[in-house]
Amino acid sequence: LTNGKVFDSSRQRGQPFRSVIGVGRLIKGWDEGIPTMSLGESAILSIQPEYGYGARGAGASIPPNSELIFEVRIINS
Repeated sequence: LTNGKVFDSSRQRGQPFRSVIGVGRLIKGWDEGIPTMSLGESAILSIQPEYGYGARGAGASIPPNSELIFEVRIINS
């Protein structure tokens, strides 16, 4: 989050996050941002609420209307 709170970390879990992009399983910001990246590339994705969890938020971890900051590295395609 923009306040510095870490709400999830695949590094801390010791396992990469795996998912299929573009099939509606992830937030819109990931579905649109990740495909612009290349294998091996790292980026910081700043995702506005309308491309994240919007007015509903996500449980206790992500308040409503939160801008999300992700450090992303593509390690497999």
